[in-house]
Amino acid sequence: MKKLLIVLLFPLISFAQSSAEFTVSGTVVDEKSKTPLPFSTVSLMILDTEKAAVTVLTAEDGSFQATVKGGSYSLKVQYVGYEDKTLKSELLSSISQNANLGIISLSSGSISLQEVEVRGEKSRMEFDLDKRVFNVGKDLANAGNTAADILDMVPSINVDPEGNLSLRGSGGVRILIDGKPSGLLSAGDTKALLRMQGDIIESIEVITNPSARYEAEGEAGIINIILKKNQRKGFNGSFGLTTGAPHNHSASYNLNYRQQDFNFFSNFGLDYRRSPGGGFSTQDFYEGNTIIESYSVDNKSNRGGLGGYVQFGTDWNLNAFNTLTGAVLLKKGRDKNFSDLIYTDFDGTSSIQTFRDVIERENEDNVEVSLDYKKTFLTPKKELNVTFKYILDNELEQADYEQFVSSREAVSLLQNSRNTENESNLLLQADFVQPFSTDGKFETGVRAAFRTIDNDFLVQEEQNGQFETLSGFDDNLAFRENIYAAYAIVGHKINKFSLQGGLRAELTDIQARLVKSNVNNDQNYFSLFPSSTVSYEVTKNNQVQLSYSRRLSRPWFRNLLPFSNFSDPRNNRFGNPGLRPEFTNSYELGYLKYLESGTFLSSVYYRNTTGVVEEITTASEDGTTIRTPVNLAERNAYGLEMNYTANPLEWLDITSDLNFFRALVNGEYQGRDYSSDTFSWSGRITSKFTFKNRLKAQFSYDYDAPVNTTQGRRLAISAFDLAASKDIMSKKATLTVACRDLFNTRIRRSIIDLPELQAESSFQWRRARSVVLSFNYRLNQ
Repeated sequence: MKKLLIVLLFPLISFAQSSAEFTVSGTVVDEKSKTPLPFSTVSLMILDTEKAAVTVLTAEDGSFQATVKGGSYSLKVQYVGYEDKTLKSELLSSISQNANLGIISLSSGSISLQEVEVRGEKSRMEFDLDKRVFNVGKDLANAGNTAADILDMVPSINVDPEGNLSLRGSGGVRILIDGKPSGLLSAGDTKALLRMQGDIIESIEVITNPSARYEAEGEAGIINIILKKNQRKGFNGSFGLTTGAPHNHSASYNLNYRQQDFNFFSNFGLDYRRSPGGGFSTQDFYEGNTIIESYSVDNKSNRGGLGGYVQFGTDWNLNAFNTLTGAVLLKKGRDKNFSDLIYTDFDGTSSIQTFRDVIERENEDNVEVSLDYKKTFLTPKKELNVTFKYILDNELEQADYEQFVSSREAVSLLQNSRNTENESNLLLQADFVQPFSTDGKFETGVRAAFRTIDNDFLVQEEQNGQFETLSGFDDNLAFRENIYAAYAIVGHKINKFSLQGGLRAELTDIQARLVKSNVNNDQNYFSLFPSSTVSYEVTKNNQVQLSYSRRLSRPWFRNLLPFSNFSDPRNNRFGNPGLRPEFTNSYELGYLKYLESGTFLSSVYYRNTTGVVEEITTASEDGTTIRTPVNLAERNAYGLEMNYTANPLEWLDITSDLNFFRALVNGEYQGRDYSSDTFSWSGRITSKFTFKNRLKAQFSYDYDAPVNTTQGRRLAISAFDLAASKDIMSKKATLTVACRDLFNTRIRRSIIDLPELQAESSFQWRRARSVVLSFNYRLNQ
């Protein structure tokens, strides 16, 4: 009976084993250095044939994982510059369970390769369901621009004249560099974007609904700036020179030497920039229907100076599974800014002019030290990352003010100001990824960030030959912020569904104290930030994703500081020491479709924010205005964004973006209703042409429609950019010429419409028309 059962069941057992799927994994490394070989080709060949059952590429850590049906196989591994390796193992001779082949070593061989010209290149915009990647190095118009200029040309992102960012019409954006805070951004100060050279940027990731892996800061999302890196062995890199008008001159290098177990890298940039700008505004103060005071302000400025940075670092491959990376960054800036303001006061039929000249000096010194440890394992995609980073940033701003009445013959008022800002940041972080089953993954991590800021400010005025301190403009802000966080994420793929859920916990401890005024704003709160994602693969070319996340935006320390700038005493901006954080629940539904010659991504999103921070302008009794950030009640924002890339012809690439949104704000301040309802849209289209002889041209146009604000309206703004480039010196170098804002229309205009104040303004700062010529030389690339 037993023999009969065996005879009957044997075919069924054999069929089950042959139809079941198993995983074959391993890690490919260099035979001598034991360094991983990423993007190696690994093929499971049907035994004793030349037919591949499955072919995969190794990951950056050299690991691979292939899924095959039960059967007999051999393994073939290929990598450019190395000898092919065919592996026959008992584990492969009859696969009936998951097999881990461990370390597979390849030896380099003397292989002669004929030259092959690759005409394809990475798309300017790449889509993923949880983020969009903009390869800004492919945008010709970015040549010679700052990081702020480049970000302002990324779809859905807007950068105002002071460097503040908004994403899809909302502020509260978290900016990271290579996934972490960086001294290149002065530990988070967005004004540093105006100083940061754009030629070191490889790509920009826009993450509108981040998972629990990311810190909860940034209610509108995260912008992750990816810097250029070299992975090739030997000595390689690039050198850049730029010159332009208005003054825009820079030199930079990006060098890399990779040999055996070590990789040495260095980055350097030196620039001199002057940005002429200015604006014009009118302000009418009312009492009932009667104008009680009226004046205009004509502002001309010229800002900029000399700045630079240098970075040195090394990657040490301890063995095939352990890598240690250390780097030091030094950054300096020496700016001198000039502003000329002309106030024209109207009194019936007559007017009187007041002149105010401002000379401001800004010095910044920044040091960053970082140490990263990465451990990989035999199990593919299992890894541990540990990060230590310390940033020290010191800034000093000094300004002299001279004021004249009617003419510049005699000084009527002398003032000066001094503002010091000493900041330190310490980051400790550990992240661990553990795969499970075939398509499962568990992630967890902890993070501690310690931030200290000491800010002294002082304004003095000349009285009877002596400089006396102005009341209310002499204090010291002592700011301490400690954030402790932990998170866990579980993800799994089931057939065509991909599921991921996570939870992040953050404990925030903030102490903000105005020492001389004895005003405290201590905040201590514990918050949970859940996130989840559900993706469905309709077909290989059609995917749908639904995601949710809870996030927050803590008050920027400058928004807590009573003093900001004294250049224009008739339009003052003061911080609010009582500001509280914003909390946002964000929902998004995305659809991604791969076309034959392009990609289409559309997203419907909704964000509910409580404790909304809005900057409110109020009229003072002395005929000046005061801008102050305050917490309002709630904002509901929803919209539709569409991105499209196409390559309809071999010589033509088109990239476009459209964003339609509506935002409803509810809230009051000092008994006044500041509710608003706005519907607006923005769009950008870029066309890139590739001609013979490696000549390229690009045209771009962007438009931001008018937006209603809580106190008035922000008018439309548009600009047209063009650029051209050509490869020279046997394709080792590229020459690029770019014109930004060809028709000089990038002017920001706004209206304030209140019963007691009617104001209009137009402003153009660092956004004026400019022309840049850049040269980039590639060494062994």
